[in-house]
Amino acid sequence: MSVKTAGLEKATVSNHLGLEHEAMYHLSVSLNNLLSDYHIFYQNVRGFHWNVSGSDFFDLHVRFEELYKELSNDIDELAERIVTIGYKPLHAYSDFLTNTTHMEVKNVKDGKQCVNHVINGLGMLIASQRKVAVEASHAEDIATTDLLTKFIVDLEKRLWMFTMSSK
Repeated sequence: MSVKTAGLEKATVSNHLGLEHEAMYHLSVSLNNLLSDYHIFYQNVRGFHWNVSGSDFFDLHVRFEELYKELSNDIDELAERIVTIGYKPLHAYSDFLTNTTHMEVKNVKDGKQCVNHVINGLGMLIASQRKVAVEASHAEDIATTDLLTKFIVDLEKRLWMFTMSSK
């Protein structure tokens, strides 16, 4: 059985969660792209944590550690959500590099430059999450929408704090 939507045939067959297969497939691709963004940003922040130097070292070292730990938790929840909707999360860095919109940042140790990279990375991650949250909402995947909304709220607060510290 199918329902006609804007001239396209859309299958009404659903998965074990009661969500339409095709929509979940497309959502899983978007979630894996987001997972890739998370991993690259996470590794960038770890690099800042390890390499930052200068007068702000003590404060930034701690702030970067707090952020990468939060990102690590988000990565785990995101990967588990991909499994929950019936797909496999990417797990190889070669896949992350292929599927990310983030650039690797290497050899940055100046605190202000690190903070600017974090601000830009958080902004990009939040923008990606918003797009995927809209896609999840259209697919009637309330749990994924809720998860991404939680991530957005938390990262927007981090973005605000890093932005205020850079002035």
